[in-house]
Amino acid sequence: MRFSRLCEVLVIYITLCGCVCAAGPTPIPEISSIAYVVYDADFSQVILEKNAHQQRSIASITKVMTLLYTIELVEQGIISLSDEITASARAASREGTQIRLRAGDTFTLEELLYAAALASANDAAVAIAEYVGGSEARFSELMTQRAKELGLTNTNYVDSTGLLSIFSGNYSTAYEQARLMQLALRHDLFLKIISTKEYYLPSQARTIPNTHPLLEMEGVEGGKTGATTPAGHTLTTSRVYNGRRLITVVLGARSREVRNDESEKLIAWAYDNLEVLIPKTKVITPVVVPDGVQHQINAVLERDFSLFIRNDTDRNIATKVELRQGIRAPVEQGDVVGELIVYKDRQEFARLNLVAQQGTGLSSWLRRLINQIIRFFQRIS
Repeated sequence: MRFSRLCEVLVIYITLCGCVCAAGPTPIPEISSIAYVVYDADFSQVILEKNAHQQRSIASITKVMTLLYTIELVEQGIISLSDEITASARAASREGTQIRLRAGDTFTLEELLYAAALASANDAAVAIAEYVGGSEARFSELMTQRAKELGLTNTNYVDSTGLLSIFSGNYSTAYEQARLMQLALRHDLFLKIISTKEYYLPSQARTIPNTHPLLEMEGVEGGKTGATTPAGHTLTTSRVYNGRRLITVVLGARSREVRNDESEKLIAWAYDNLEVLIPKTKVITPVVVPDGVQHQINAVLERDFSLFIRNDTDRNIATKVELRQGIRAPVEQGDVVGELIVYKDRQEFARLNLVAQQGTGLSSWLRRLINQIIRFFQRIS
């Protein structure tokens, strides 16, 4: 897409765009967990954090990569959800949370993915790892390699379950697990699995529930739980509310109850401080469409532009309009006509689609000629 720099409009303060700002952000909750991050997944921005880049044991949050790596192979057609997997004695002997599979039991890959995600089943995760990688050790190497490819340089895996700790080389950070969840949620199958509230396991003729504790909160898509002695209690949560996706990661909570409560407090705090800075009803700029029945239309945002506000300076943004070159009729309502570039601290922050607020229709040749004559005299007057 090419845009004309002749159509630039600079807006120095967001208040010029007509936003009504709140008096101030609500206080940050007190959090006892050792590390956490509140992450704006739409604009890849850390909103709030504590020890977010500290390498830590992450427990069963490890399974996010176990799922993602496997799902990517499914999407590539290398393996299939219907593939049948026979559990090994090693998988059956894995301790911790499990679906109690036995050596020789056969499951589909789909069943094992749901078991690992919803029930945090360690035996299912090992069965997946052995099927995909040939061994859990090899699968762990592939997980680490994929993490590095995704830019997660503070993440290392030595098992597929998270039972092993940082002392064995299995670690990550709150920030990198938020980034990983953001990337994983771009895969429809991953989102479908983690958001499922319960799943029927045909191989065991029973239903397993999703153990994520915040699923009843409006807009929560799911995430991943975890708990080991070295890691403490861990939780990753994704929520989409008021059109905005937020990811929280809590590591090192002293109990399951604290982990759940502090995750909920962080989510509530963030959305309490979500403000619409530019509403989608605000006219950003007029757009001339020479051959339209209506030859001037309004450009508006495709959706509200909102931010999670940490302090008053977060509202200080600048914007610039870039319109498409040579816009011709007919333009339909909702068609993209350009971009609004948002700047924070003099750095480009986001590019937002500008769309037509009205349609134009296509004028007759006589109407187009008259429009050209009118514009000619407007230019010379």
